[in-house]
Amino acid sequence: MKWPVAALALICALPAVAQPAPSANPSAVNPGPSTPMTPTPDDRAKQWLILIDDGNYDAAWKQAGARLRDKVRNDKFTAQVGSERQPLGAMTSRTIKDVKLTKTLPGMRDGQYAVVRYDSAFAHKVAAVETVTLVSENGGWSVIDYHIN
Repeated sequence: MKWPVAALALICALPAVAQPAPSANPSAVNPGPSTPMTPTPDDRAKQWLILIDDGNYDAAWKQAGARLRDKVRNDKFTAQVGSERQPLGAMTSRTIKDVKLTKTLPGMRDGQYAVVRYDSAFAHKVAAVETVTLVSENGGWSVIDYHIN
């Protein structure tokens, strides 16, 4: 009679195992499973922004998606982002404003895109909105655009 009890215990435990765990970050948008190898778009954007914060524009260009690299040469990207970002000074705070998932963007072919916006503050600019646009390609998120308003 031990077998039916064990089977019943297993069947009762299945719904708890099959349910996804709640997100640790309720504001994060998760269009699919996230693992250390495939971070969410907002996590990937944060990782990439660290390079920008450190003034490592060359590495940021190299880590950007092929669509950005095909559109803008490394030296032009470095000069453009540097000229916009350096006058702002050090980043003092950055909080996620929103994440919008979309299948279309103006001037782009249909795909899976994420537009991540942050409320940011810098040493020489108290309030700004940073926007990082990413595309899902090759099983991960790649940055294809960045700007500061």
